[in-house]
Amino acid sequence: MIEIEIPIIAESIINQVVKSENIKNPTEISVTRGSQDGDGYVSKTYAISIKNDFGKDIKLFVKYLPEDIKLEWKNAFFDAFYTEYKFYVEIYPAFNQFEKDKNIKEPFNDVPKHFNTKMEIGETPPIILEDLRSLGYTLRDRKKPIDDAHLILPIKAFAKYHAINYAMKDQQPEVYKKLATYPRDLYGKHFLAFGIDAMIKRCTEQVIDSFDPISDKEIMERCANLNERLIDYMMNVYREYDEYFIITQGDCWSNNMMFLYQEETGLPIDVKLIDWQCKRIASPLFDFSYFFYTLATKKELDNAEYYIKLYYDTLSQRIAELGSDPEKLYPYHIFKDHCRKYSKYGLCMAFFIVKFQLFEKDEVPNVLNTEINSADAFCMVIKNQDLYLKRLKDLLKYFVYNKLL
Repeated sequence: MIEIEIPIIAESIINQVVKSENIKNPTEISVTRGSQDGDGYVSKTYAISIKNDFGKDIKLFVKYLPEDIKLEWKNAFFDAFYTEYKFYVEIYPAFNQFEKDKNIKEPFNDVPKHFNTKMEIGETPPIILEDLRSLGYTLRDRKKPIDDAHLILPIKAFAKYHAINYAMKDQQPEVYKKLATYPRDLYGKHFLAFGIDAMIKRCTEQVIDSFDPISDKEIMERCANLNERLIDYMMNVYREYDEYFIITQGDCWSNNMMFLYQEETGLPIDVKLIDWQCKRIASPLFDFSYFFYTLATKKELDNAEYYIKLYYDTLSQRIAELGSDPEKLYPYHIFKDHCRKYSKYGLCMAFFIVKFQLFEKDEVPNVLNTEINSADAFCMVIKNQDLYLKRLKDLLKYFVYNKLL
C-alpha cells in the first residue's frame, strides 16, 4: 500500500498506543490506507505500523467516522460506532473473562484484539484494532460461491458467541442485564433513513420481473405482493422480543469476517468477526439466518438442515460446557419456532446483501457521498445481474417449498 502523510487522528492514536503498550523509542512509523475499495461501505480506515529496536512491532487497523457523512445518517452512525466501541471495551472483555473462569479449552476468541485508548477525537471514538492482515487474515472473495469450509467456521463461531450470552444470562443475570442495556437496534431504529424499505421493494421487483410466467407460475403466485409483505415483516420484526433474545452480532454479511488459511491446503483454519456496530437484542436466528441465507447457493439450500443442526448442536454443547442447561435456556422446540419466525429476516437481507456481494469494484457505491441515494446505489442492475437473479430465485423457491414465506 502507498504510505500517506500522518493525519492528526492517526498521530493522536500513535501517541496513545506507544504509551499504553510501553514502546520505547519507536524507530519507524508508517500510515497507509486501511481498506481496499469494496471492503467496507461506511468507515474511513488507516493501517498504522509502529516499529522499534526491541522487536515489539505493533500493526493497527483504525476505523473512524468522517465528519462529512450525510446529515440524515449522522445520528445512526454515531450510534453504530459507539455501539461497537462498547462491545470491545465492555461486552467482549466480560465474555472473555467468563469463559476463562470456566477454563474453556477453546474459548470464543473470534474477534481482533482491541486497543483501548482514552481519546476524545471528534464526535465518535475511533475503533483501534490489531491489523489482522499483518497476521495473515484476509477477506474471502465476496463474489465467489460459498463452500463448506467458509460456512462451517463462522456458524460455529456464532454458536459459541451466542452460548456465552445464554450461560452468562443464566449464571450472572445482573451482570448480563447491565451489558445488554446499550446495544441499539440500528437497523430497526433507522430502517427508513437507511432506505432499506426502498432497497427491498426495488430489488424484489427486479427478481419477480425475471420470472417466467409459465415455468415459474407457482412461485409467482406464492410471491404475490412480496415486496409489501417483506417490508411489513421488517417494519414489525424489529419490535419483537421474548425471553430467549440475547445480544446478537447483527450484521453478519461476508465482508464482516476475515479468514486465516492453511498454506498447504488453502483451506480456512480460523475466522475473526470484525464488525459489531449493529449488535442488538434479538433471537440468535437473526444472526444465523442473515449469515446463511445471504450466502447459500442452491447446493447449500438443499442441505440447509445440516447447517441448522450444526449450529444448534454447537450452541447446546458450549452452553453445557459453560455450566448451564441448554434445554432450559434455549429448548430445541423454541429454536425451531425461531427458525420459522426469523428465517425470513435472512431472506429480506439477501435481496440487497447478495447484490453487495456481487458488485464489481467499479460498481461499489460511496454511501458517504451526500449526493448518492442509497436505494439508487444498491438497486441498480449490476454486471453480475444474471447470477444475482439466479441466487434470489433459488432462495425464494427454498422459502416457498419449505413454507417459510
